[in-house]
Amino acid sequence: MIRIKSEQIQVDIDELGAQINSLKLKSNDLEFLWQKDPQYWSSSAPVPFPIIGRLNENKTLFDGKEYSMRSNGIIRYEQIPVVSREKDYVEFLFTNTPKLKNNFPYECRVKLCFRVEHNKLSVQATIFNDDIKNMYYNYAGHPGFRIPLFADESTNDYYLEFESNEHAFIYSMSNTGQLLPNKELYFENERRFFIRKELFKKEAIVFINPKSKSIFLKNIKNRHEVKIGFLKFDNLALWTPYNKDKELRLICIEPWIGHSDFKDYSGEFKDRDEVSFLKPGSYKTYTYTIEVK
Repeated sequence: MIRIKSEQIQVDIDELGAQINSLKLKSNDLEFLWQKDPQYWSSSAPVPFPIIGRLNENKTLFDGKEYSMRSNGIIRYEQIPVVSREKDYVEFLFTNTPKLKNNFPYECRVKLCFRVEHNKLSVQATIFNDDIKNMYYNYAGHPGFRIPLFADESTNDYYLEFESNEHAFIYSMSNTGQLLPNKELYFENERRFFIRKELFKKEAIVFINPKSKSIFLKNIKNRHEVKIGFLKFDNLALWTPYNKDKELRLICIEPWIGHSDFKDYSGEFKDRDEVSFLKPGSYKTYTYTIEVK
C-alpha cells in the first residue's frame, strides 16, 4: 500500500490495480472512500481499461479474432509497479504483457499518476500506443464513496448536484444492466437530485456528454462534501450495487471516455459506439479530480 499526503488529506493506493483504497480528511480522520465491504462491493476505485463494465458474454472481436475480458478490463486484476514516488505524488506504470495480449492484443502502457494538493486528489492516466497499428480502447474512473458518512445520518440525506443546470439525457438500460442505444431525458433545466436505491434497479445511470464538468456529492445534515471534476471526459456514470433486501451504502461517480458495451453488440471492438483510438506511437492523457471537505 502506498500513502501520499498533503497538509489536509491522506490517500492510500493499492498496487493491485493501482486502486485508491482510502481518502481521508486529516483534521478529523474522516474516511470518504468506500472500504470494500464484500456484502455490498469488494472494490473501492478500480481502473477500467480498455473496457468499461462488461462486454457482451465477456467477449469481443479484434480483427476478426475472438478475445475475452473480465469486468472493467485488465488493469484491475494486475499488480502495477511503482516507478516514481514523493510525499505528495506516486506514479504507477502498467505495461501489457504477452499473457494479457490474449485478452487485449496491443503493445501498450498506461501511466497512472496520483497527486495530492490541499484538499484535492488528481488522478491522471496517460495511455500509450506502442504498437504498429491503431489501438482502440475505453477508459474510466470508478471511485466509490461512503454514504452516509456518520451514524446519525441516512442515505436519504444525500444528493448529487451538477455545477450548472442541465438538459440531461441518459442511456436507456436493459433489465440485464447493460446500455441500450436509445436515450431518455432525465431532467430539464435542473442540477440536483436525491440519491435513492430504486434509481439503480437497472445498475448505472449514464449521463450523456453533460454540460457541467464537475458534480458534487452533498447532504442536508452537514457541510461535508465531495466534488468530482471530469473535464474532457465524454460521459458521467453513477452506480451502486442494487439489492432489494439491503440498504444503499455507497455511490460510485464515474467519469467515462466512451461507454460500456451496448446490449447484444457482437461486432468488431473498433466499430463500437464512442470507442477511442490512438495512432501508432501516440499517447493521450486524461485527468479527473476528487476534492473533499
